[in-house]
Amino acid sequence: MPISEADARSALAKLVDPNTGKDFVSTRSVKKLNVSGEAVTLEIELGYPGKSQFEPIRMQAIEALKAAGAASASVTVRSRVVSHAVQRGVKLIPGIKNIIAVASGKGGVGKSTTAANLALALAAEGASVGVLDADIYGPSQPTMLGITGRPESKDGKSIEPMEGHGLQAISIGFMIDVDTPMVWRGPMVTQALEQLLKDTRWRELDYLVV
Repeated sequence: MPISEADARSALAKLVDPNTGKDFVSTRSVKKLNVSGEAVTLEIELGYPGKSQFEPIRMQAIEALKAAGAASASVTVRSRVVSHAVQRGVKLIPGIKNIIAVASGKGGVGKSTTAANLALALAAEGASVGVLDADIYGPSQPTMLGITGRPESKDGKSIEPMEGHGLQAISIGFMIDVDTPMVWRGPMVTQALEQLLKDTRWRELDYLVV
């Protein structure tokens, strides 16, 4: 007996995304649903990086559709990260969809370690991720990520991010010698950080971890 599109949507509406707690139909995650006789094809688009979840979600959808009467079901699962809303008047930075700030008023609590692990975890789930080392006095991301060398500038104005472990990264540590003490203060530090953020040619990042 042929399955209808309504039957297919009803079956998919019972599946709950384990990461959001919402079903795939109400969140409009179901795309390109096509029903032909007893065959169903569709895509499920996740709004977050979830590469490790693709196969479990795909199998759940196939099982639900077959239980609803489909003889065959072809399901593709993918992610598409979108930009979140920002404060009014704040200009977006080209090439960056979202910025995640890892901050603390106290030193030595693991900000750099947390930032590196978060960036690597997001990249492992399929996101395009960059890391901006905001520690001007004690940059540690080059060591954390095991990246060495100097950034290049193809046009003499912007900086190409360094790359390693699937991440794009920039740090003042790439531009100075490890043993060179930083004597910058106040406005100089702020200006240096702004230049690292805005003058780096980030390449279509889903997330920039700062």
